[in-house]
Amino acid sequence: MNIEKNILAIPALPIIQSTVVASAPTFGGGRHDGHMNILCALVRGDKTPEEVANYLKDNVIDTSNDKSFSLFVGERRPEQDAACAAYIASTVLITPNFAEFLEPTSDKSDDNKDGKQEFAINQERLNASLTTKLAVALANVDIFSLIARILPEKLTVEAYRTEIARLFGLLAPVYMERVQAYFHNGLTFNLLQMQNNQFTFTSSNGYVFNFDINGLSLKLGGINWYGRGQLMGQDHLLNVDYFTPKVAELLK
Repeated sequence: MNIEKNILAIPALPIIQSTVVASAPTFGGGRHDGHMNILCALVRGDKTPEEVANYLKDNVIDTSNDKSFSLFVGERRPEQDAACAAYIASTVLITPNFAEFLEPTSDKSDDNKDGKQEFAINQERLNASLTTKLAVALANVDIFSLIARILPEKLTVEAYRTEIARLFGLLAPVYMERVQAYFHNGLTFNLLQMQNNQFTFTSSNGYVFNFDINGLSLKLGGINWYGRGQLMGQDHLLNVDYFTPKVAELLK
C-alpha cells in the first residue's frame, strides 16, 4: 500500500472558519460594525450609492488608498456581497458584544458598594439579538458544510484558504438568503449564561447555542450541528498537502 507521506487529514471546519473571519473587512486594523452596517445596507438595497457616498463624506473618509473603503464606492458588485457575507458570518465566531442588548439602569442594588454603573437586559433587544445570532449560525452551518464537501483533495493549507475564500465569495448571495430564511420572529429563548468567557442560550425550536473559549458550538437534539470539528453532526476531513516534498524524500 502506497502511503503519501506528505499528506495529513485535518478537520475542514477550523480552516473554513478562520478563512471566513479573515475575509471580513477591517478598518485601521480592527472591525467596525458601523461601517459594515452601511456596506451591508448597500448590498441589501436599503441604501443607495449616493447615500453611502454621503456617509463617507460626512465621516471625512478617503477611499482612494484604502482597500476596505473602496468597497463602499459604486454600484453593487460581487466583492461587496462577499465582504458583507464574511462580516455577517464572523459575528457569531467572535466574542459576543453584550452591549447589543444591555442598557444602563438608574436603580442601584444594595450589593453595588462601589457605585459602578449597572446594566439591565433589554428583552426586546435580547430577542432580536438572539434571533439574529441563531439565523447567522445556521446559515454558517449550511454554507460551510457545502464548502467542506466540495473542496478538492491534497491542496496546501494556503491553497485551501484561497479556494475557501473563492467559494464563499461565489456563495455570498446564497449565504445572505439563508440568513434571512432562518430569521424567524416569534422564537423564544432561554438565556442560560452570560459571562466574559461564556454565552449560552436555548431556542424554542430546539437549538443550544454556546460561545466560550473554544469558540462557537451549536447543538440540535444532542448532535453537534456546529463545533468540535463537526458540521451537521459529521466530521469533514481534508487530506492536506502538509509537508514539503523533502519530507516524502526523507521517509522513502
